Amino acid sequence: MRKCIVNTDDADVVKVLWGLGLECIPVLKSDRVSAPICRHSDVLYQKINSSAMIISSCQKRNLPAIKAAGYDVCIFDGLAEGYRTECALNFIINDSAVIHNPKTSADVDKIGRLKNLKRIKVRQGYTKCSTLCLSDSAYITDDDGIYRALKQNGFDCLKISKGIVALEGYNYGFIGGASVNLSDGRVLFFGDIPDKEEKGRVCSFLSAHNIQPLFIPGKQLTDLGSALIL
Repeated sequence: MRKCIVNTDDADVVKVLWGLGLECIPVLKSDRVSAPICRHSDVLYQKINSSAMIISSCQKRNLPAIKAAGYDVCIFDGLAEGYRTECALNFIINDSAVIHNPKTSADVDKIGRLKNLKRIKVRQGYTKCSTLCLSDSAYITDDDGIYRALKQNGFDCLKISKGIVALEGYNYGFIGGASVNLSDGRVLFFGDIPDKEEKGRVCSFLSAHNIQPLFIPGKQLTDLGSALIL
């Protein structure tokens, strides 16, 4: 059975993940980030590639499962509550570039495995939270700056409306945190998109990239911090 590290506070999402054949390992509650995102994997973990990962020091208890899945792990001790200090691991890596806000992200130039990748700068510190990564070349985001940066650098990107994702404690959440790419040709959304036109645009974009969407009917689309597939 494949494993994933996920915020297990939402029983509906956990049930669906188990039903999809994923063993759910809880994200450990952290005091290194703001309370509403204290169990969000997308701020506490950063997968560099299929064999390397950075994790916040507050997540050490999950080290055995991560190492058993074949990852070399670097421990990061620089997270602290607040926008500028809790976004350090919240950047996007694909096969050609690192997309990040250099004012809030960790120093990516010090990560040897990323040295040959292009740097694409954006203003949004919650870069990974704000973006659903479908592949190395296709993305969905509600952030204007990320959308422009991706398009200008030759990536396919769909821009969706802000406010369709809920996140308790904030006015709204992010599409990247409200979904997970299962890496098997499917994306699971943590709820449903009530607006039929918006949902149709998302489904059409996914279809164009040969990806099947999985929604949870009757549930508000909710930002849980995505999930880390091991």
